[in-house]
Amino acid sequence: MKEEDFLVFNEWFFHYVGSFHTDDRFIRKNIKLKEEHSLRVCVNSSLIAISEDLDERDHYLAKTIGLLHDIGRFEQIRKYRTFNDSESENHALLGVKILKAEGVLSGLPHEEQEIIFTAIKNHNVHILPEELDQRTLFHSKIIRDADKLDIYKVLTDHYAIREMSPNPALYHGLPDTFEYNRDLLEDIFNNRVASVNKVATCNDMNLTRLAWLFDLNFVETVILVRKRDYIKKLVATLPQNSEIDELHDYLNRYVDSILSISKETYCEC
Repeated sequence: MKEEDFLVFNEWFFHYVGSFHTDDRFIRKNIKLKEEHSLRVCVNSSLIAISEDLDERDHYLAKTIGLLHDIGRFEQIRKYRTFNDSESENHALLGVKILKAEGVLSGLPHEEQEIIFTAIKNHNVHILPEELDQRTLFHSKIIRDADKLDIYKVLTDHYAIREMSPNPALYHGLPDTFEYNRDLLEDIFNNRVASVNKVATCNDMNLTRLAWLFDLNFVETVILVRKRDYIKKLVATLPQNSEIDELHDYLNRYVDSILSISKETYCEC
């Protein structure tokens, strides 16, 4: 893929998102949220691609996947008024369906079309399929990291303004209570990606987001998590007690270990 291909997709993206203009304040707010999210995920994908020294074709492939990964969200929020896939439909599969129906990628080689479709389809799965070829797996990992990075931003930014501007679409109608599931803490202390089946409150959701640290694939992603202070910001959304303090320390030590290993590997090279 070349830069001119990406520019075509970028133009289509803005035209498509513009077709969702509405006077409905709730829909308009969340269309804007997902538009801005998609643009930032595109940037995150580019940063990871640069850190991995990808060539031009794969760099713009990563950026395109980042830009289009949530294209199903726009139709989802308009049709169902929710971002909860279990109460509507899988937004990743919906996005692939829309891209195919619109013929957006028809000018690309078949291989690159399939990489984009597969990466988008799998960007929100719990665990990536084992049968992916190396290039598709690589791009699937990039979009998963880039997406997680910006979801951290969306959630922590929202917490800073939620009393003045609440957005229930971000928490799928979960109760914002003091309680949290300690099984999720056990998952984190065992370096496991926490299951959404254990989520019953907003605190639970934020704990599963913190557990995403164990599913990050690139050192650049971990560097950006530390640089943007997402662990501290997400922990601040939880009840402040000794148990959560221990969690905070544990996650910081985990990030330190990843960055330390990376630094040692770099020095050896």
